[in-house]
Amino acid sequence: MKVDEAPEVYQKVISQSEDGAEQIKLTINEFRGIEYLHIRKYYLDFEGDFKPSDKGVHMVLNFENSRSLFEGLVEIISLAEAKEILEIHFKDILDKIYLN
Repeated sequence: MKVDEAPEVYQKVISQSEDGAEQIKLTINEFRGIEYLHIRKYYLDFEGDFKPSDKGVHMVLNFENSRSLFEGLVEIISLAEAKEILEIHFKDILDKIYLN
């Protein structure tokens, strides 16, 4: 058995294709006494079950990795919020810069 085939102890679908045939899942499993965090693409098989594909990543679930992942997500959210605020309040200026 490989690390991405070990039974999951946590899972959350974080994205799904419009046709429902593919999902991106955040999962945690334990393999040989070590917990791993996975972000992986799953596909719908012919029996109607989602199976993990080889497209994805896993890393040891520890404080350092969790903290770095959390920091990255907070930065992405902050940038997205800042972009939205800029687009709302400075749309006319941004349009002049990027559309001319």
